[in-house]
Amino acid sequence: MREHLSMRVPVDLKRLTRDELEALVRQYYEEIIVSRQAAEITARLNVEQFARMEELNQTLERAKLELERTSNLDGLTGVANRRYFEETLEKEWRRCRRNHRPLGVILLDIDDFKKFNDRYGHVAGDQCLQQVARALQWIIQRAADSVARYGGEEFVYLLPESDEKALEVVAERARSAVEQLGIPHAGSRAAPIVTISLGGAVTIPSSSQKPDEMLRHADQALYQAKKEGRNRFCLYPHN
Repeated sequence: MREHLSMRVPVDLKRLTRDELEALVRQYYEEIIVSRQAAEITARLNVEQFARMEELNQTLERAKLELERTSNLDGLTGVANRRYFEETLEKEWRRCRRNHRPLGVILLDIDDFKKFNDRYGHVAGDQCLQQVARALQWIIQRAADSVARYGGEEFVYLLPESDEKALEVVAERARSAVEQLGIPHAGSRAAPIVTISLGGAVTIPSSSQKPDEMLRHADQALYQAKKEGRNRFCLYPHN
């Protein structure tokens, strides 16, 4: 019998014996089966590889979104951080200037927080910041509004398209929510529990103004709230 009969070599079938033809048929049949099995395995691997790639891509996208989300949050309190606040403030400032709409901010801080840390320790201080942050976040009712940790014990609300009355409502809700936490604060000059002082400012942004000016006005109002006894809200301009 002739050897090395192969599908890859042209064969003159008429020159083959019956045994050679039978051997050739068996060989072709075996090669077809092997080729089909290899093709099926390759196809299955391709499908599995494609599914795996899709899974990896989806996981990567989720990881990127989570990284972006966490990069915008304060690590201790879980509310937005100062960088995110400043970026959002710039965007809202431009939008409100373009649409001639008011923009408001409320700066606030925890009354006598240094004395709280000195008396109860920094672990208790961190827990206090976390509880206050949750309360400040909880009172937000509009999707456009946000609260961020501005630094230390200081927080800030950004309130697009809000007038003075709207700021007063948000400020009182925040002040009351923190007061209702009932966190003991024996060293406070405002109350025997943790309280906050708040200062707000509203403006209709224009090309002649900068966001820093509005923040400075809110800070002046916050100073006035502390001057008047703390645990209260003052709005710029104040009497």
